[in-house]
Amino acid sequence: MKGKGFLWGIIVAILVLAGCGQGQDSDEMGFGNDEDFGVISSELSTVNTKITLKPPLVTDSSIAGFKFKCNVAPCSFKCNLDGAGWKKCKSPKTYTGLSEGTHTFQVKAGKNGIWDKSPASYSWSIYELASSVSAGYSHTCGLTSSGGVKCWGENSYGQLGNGNNTNSNVPVNVSGLSSGVSAISAGNYHTCAVLTSGGVKCWGWNNFGELGNGDNNESNVPVDVSGLSSGVSAISAGLIHTCGLLTSGGVKCWGYNEDGELGNGNNTNSNVPVDVSGLSSGISAISAGGAHTCGLLTSGGVKCWGKNDYGQLGNGNNTNSNVPVNVSGLSSGISAISAGGYHTCALSSGGVKCWGYNEYGQLGNGNNTNSNVPVNVSGLSSGVSAISAGGYGHTCAVLTSGGVKCWGYNYFGELGNGNNNNSNVPVDVYGLSFGIASISAGFYHSCALNFSGGIKCWGYNEDGELGNGNNNSSNVPVNVLGFGP
Repeated sequence: MKGKGFLWGIIVAILVLAGCGQGQDSDEMGFGNDEDFGVISSELSTVNTKITLKPPLVTDSSIAGFKFKCNVAPCSFKCNLDGAGWKKCKSPKTYTGLSEGTHTFQVKAGKNGIWDKSPASYSWSIYELASSVSAGYSHTCGLTSSGGVKCWGENSYGQLGNGNNTNSNVPVNVSGLSSGVSAISAGNYHTCAVLTSGGVKCWGWNNFGELGNGDNNESNVPVDVSGLSSGVSAISAGLIHTCGLLTSGGVKCWGYNEDGELGNGNNTNSNVPVDVSGLSSGISAISAGGAHTCGLLTSGGVKCWGKNDYGQLGNGNNTNSNVPVNVSGLSSGISAISAGGYHTCALSSGGVKCWGYNEYGQLGNGNNTNSNVPVNVSGLSSGVSAISAGGYGHTCAVLTSGGVKCWGYNYFGELGNGNNNNSNVPVDVYGLSFGIASISAGFYHSCALNFSGGIKCWGYNEDGELGNGNNNSSNVPVNVLGFGP
């Protein structure tokens, strides 16, 4: 009997051990207790999606690429662009041919029929990113980062260059210039561009030969300037004349010349470029104004020529000159110049000096007296990085801080300070205390380029020159549509 009991004990022990072994195998196979199953269910109920590659917040590209992943790979994915509905997709996902404006991409991951309840989302904007802006009489043009040109505003003479003569209060593409342009300048009723090849094209009004193509017929598409298929580094379109800076440092001008603004020693108009007397080399910048022109010497001095009834040549008298004359007291130290309608300004060691007509305070020296020699602009003895003299009676400057100040005529709000009162000292432009890269003062409006590639304009807008989609003048900056942010 003792042997049978011992044997029975061994059998019971074997059965117990076998039972324990079966329970362990069940857990490893995923069929364990309810607590273990709950862990797996929890993982699947919290599927998360993450975007790992995306376009910049602001871009000029119509192509957008995305990469994404989930936390319980492998997963399936569904994508949604701009609310168009969820569609199966895989990482990477690329969209092409996207329009300008703001877009939103969403992606959600799924596994075993359980989908992410909070899809990953990303919004970005596609704009033309501007690299420069030029304000003319009643139109404006912007150079894009891709080398294309867009213009907006008055188009009575084809100055927008888009093949018709209809005004536009939003930017339109200039025909044939979607790329390959390095510089632009908007004049009175014409516009000119320097190509990356060094050639020059102009379009618009041409009554006095300001397009430089050998005739006097206006053109609403760009035409080649005669003899300037290469070798040009900069351009400046004045009221009814134009000048180009050669890579050699020389200057050529064409168009109206009754006041000597072509600088070639006579007063005869020319519809092809002519050499400016004595300036075959040594010039680093040019600026064409209303009926006068100025050149910045590589030595830092300034010479001007043309009309001088208000002292805009700055040489101490009021006599016109059809050859360049020295600006008094500015033989060195000047880094930039800008010729306006009847006045001129220069940047000197971070400070600003202006001369010429001053009825509206455009010289910025605290009074309204004309001056035929340079005077200091009040409060701007330093800290200025760029200047622009307008076509009628105002001036603007960009500070090294990225802010903007303007002074002078303000009937249409071209000073941008929220009122329409003239000022003979600089005032702050509303909302532009930082972030501005360059400035351009037109006839009755002004425009600024920010470092992000956006353009803001203010002032007169009857012809759409502010580019914001309406024709209402504004005494504070508004965004030009299609450029951003």
